[in-house]
Amino acid sequence: MAVAVYKGISTVNNNFGSIKLTDTDLIKRDLLNHFAIRKGEKLMNAEFGTSLRDLIMDPLTEETKALIIQEVDDVIKNDPRVRSEGVTIDEYEGGLRIEMSVRYVINNQVENLMVKFDRPTTE
Repeated sequence: MAVAVYKGISTVNNNFGSIKLTDTDLIKRDLLNHFAIRKGEKLMNAEFGTSLRDLIMDPLTEETKALIIQEVDDVIKNDPRVRSEGVTIDEYEGGLRIEMSVRYVINNQVENLMVKFDRPTTE
């Protein structure tokens, strides 16, 4: 059995099982957590996170797409354990779907990750 390079924990989607994560599972969780945090929300690190939730109400113009891709690339570049292999953006009825292809540095594996940002509903 290979020894893990990266070790951590996560309680997200945990059904009373192990909270330990290693290597690509940990990296993936860290990236998804980064997208879930708005800029300014992290204590003592106001630059951490994204402003993607602020962009989901804007029309999906080429300029907005460029801003979204830049935000996604900034998150990926912030993590030395992965490299960006491309980003695509799709609009759906309830919001935006961002798919990113990332290459894990530790094993050269490429994986597609998806993040959805739902528009707030007004009821």
